[in-house]
Amino acid sequence: MEKVVTVNVVHPAGRLAGPAGMFAVLVLIATSLARALGADSNGLAACIAAALGLLIAAGFHNVPPRLRTTCLVLALCGAAVWPLAPEPLPALRRGLYVGGTLVSLTASVMLIAHCAMRDPHIERLGAALRKLHGMQRFLAFTMAGQFLSGMLGLAGANLMFIMAAPQAGDEPPSSERTDTIVAVCRGFSASNCWSPVFGQMAVLLSLYPGLHWAQVFPVGVVLGQLAAGVSLLLAWRTVRAGLARRHGGGGDWSEVLKRAGPVAVALLAMLGMIVALSLGLHIVVTAAITLVAPVVAWLYHAAMAAPGNRLRQGWRGLGAGMQRFGNLSSEASLFLAAGCAGSLMAAAFPADWVTAIGSRLSVAPVAGLAFLMLSILAVALAGIHPVLTAVFLASTFTPQALGLPPLAHMAAVLAGWALSNSLTPFSVLSLTASRYAGLPSSAISIGRNGMFALLNGGIVILVLAAYCAL
Repeated sequence: MEKVVTVNVVHPAGRLAGPAGMFAVLVLIATSLARALGADSNGLAACIAAALGLLIAAGFHNVPPRLRTTCLVLALCGAAVWPLAPEPLPALRRGLYVGGTLVSLTASVMLIAHCAMRDPHIERLGAALRKLHGMQRFLAFTMAGQFLSGMLGLAGANLMFIMAAPQAGDEPPSSERTDTIVAVCRGFSASNCWSPVFGQMAVLLSLYPGLHWAQVFPVGVVLGQLAAGVSLLLAWRTVRAGLARRHGGGGDWSEVLKRAGPVAVALLAMLGMIVALSLGLHIVVTAAITLVAPVVAWLYHAAMAAPGNRLRQGWRGLGAGMQRFGNLSSEASLFLAAGCAGSLMAAAFPADWVTAIGSRLSVAPVAGLAFLMLSILAVALAGIHPVLTAVFLASTFTPQALGLPPLAHMAAVLAGWALSNSLTPFSVLSLTASRYAGLPSSAISIGRNGMFALLNGGIVILVLAAYCAL
């Protein structure tokens, strides 16, 4: 009998897609650093546009059809308002800067997350957390979710989801597991208020040039802990009454702290390096992250290698992490379309409309703050990515237009963006949580986090209004 040999033929473009995407991301990282050092020109914007285009083209076949449609609609919206903008080219350049910054930051955080996913300390921490029950477990996953998400971005939240719902089958689906997944979602939202590794912080800092992350951090931490407190209050009845009664609310906190210690020390040391570099070189914190991330990744892989082979393994591990850069085509498509559309819409929005609306909202800080937060939440519920709304609001209804201090204005936009992640069923966070919980996305987002987002939003508005009155 003749043997049949099947040969899989790979198109040459497919073999080049990965290296081309990685090259494009490295160019975006370089341009982000150039901008942090003061570069700002049409040539730099053209370089960013070419790199984003190359990254999208290299992995276009991996972009989900629904996301392609969304990006096309956003691009058409930007094109439609182009003739209405007095100065469309500067607005387009600003949108390109937003897209390039978000991609370069996402890629840099991916390098660090790639190391965390391989670290055995993370797995041991997850096992210790799952031994807790009742309110202790909800509290632990809320705070751990905030910390790991704050240090590793969405990848940190994904690690927490794995801890909350392990695939090995040692913990079957239950109401306790669903509550734990909800705790991770809310911890993620809290971390968005203060963490420098998220795109929203990078974008907003670029739109508020007078503010530095060190100024935003204390306010963001307060808002994050308010979110955690609201989450615990809402969970008190359901979690405490339903779960603690069955499991006794017991657990070994000493083991949790023991397992969390090495992880916390390593990640806090990395954060310290980032902040010190940012302040020492007088560059934005986003640029500091892009400088520190490859160093941290190299050091991790070198430290995990056998003696005598550390240098080679360090470079090999760093290269393996960079090979994932080509998978960012979906993010690049969304960031580019939303960033440019938001900037062009802001430029085309009539100035007399801004004046009329601002004069009414500036009567009381509560009105302006509520307008910013509720606008982001409402648009997010419609399925539009918050980056579009945030760029539009920060560029159009500025602190001067609403009569708000810049820090309070940015905090309101930042908090609204953070809460929208847990409220809308269309966010990556809600979709991921839905998969791990085995429930519809709307059941996790609107069903479990709806009251959390609205109540927390109201408290944030009152706190920021009190800050404005001081």
